[in-house]
Amino acid sequence: MDRVTAASQGRLPRLIMYSVAMNPTIENAFLQGAVDSAATPRQQVRSLLNEAVQHFLANRVTTVAMACNTLQDELTALCRDNGLHNINMIDTTTAAIRQHNARRVLILGTASTYCDDLYGKRLHNDGLECIYPSAAQQDFIETYIRFALDQDISVGARQQFAERVRRMAYATGADGVVLACTDLSGDLDEADCGLMVFDSLQLLAQAASEHVLGKDELFV
Repeated sequence: MDRVTAASQGRLPRLIMYSVAMNPTIENAFLQGAVDSAATPRQQVRSLLNEAVQHFLANRVTTVAMACNTLQDELTALCRDNGLHNINMIDTTTAAIRQHNARRVLILGTASTYCDDLYGKRLHNDGLECIYPSAAQQDFIETYIRFALDQDISVGARQQFAERVRRMAYATGADGVVLACTDLSGDLDEADCGLMVFDSLQLLAQAASEHVLGKDELFV
């Protein structure tokens, strides 16, 4: 909203916000690691996302943007099957990585994002390398994400997070860091670590606003 109104002399975009009702069991399953195609949490997620897609269709929505890395490919498949356009957060972020000529990026996200190699699948074809945290480092990232979910992050905790990430990046030779979980958005910038930071949520907001600005019919 802020990006669109600032760039369009205050005109308002036509938006519908839909909250997918994830329960703690589903969230924990995806935080903890791989969730295969037949697993109950994966099936529940597909059902919830399909409910959202059907709601959009009933309300004449044409384009969707979801603030979640882990489930992007699930939503993209559903949108494709139902004639909707999904602004894919991972595709948007990997495009920014290529544009800024990063060659080796550290991926910070949930264990499911790591296990499914969501970023590596896209970047490896371009000769770019994805680095994932070690098991101990991933435990730290997931603990931080859980605190962020509860909105219980102190200034000191943010500083510790930035320092740990900086050490991880330099130890692995990364030239960029990807905030591949929306709960990490805004908690790290280039000044904190001296590296390029690709904030997937901010990049999605940018891509969504550019899409709206390019289509006059999406304005009130």
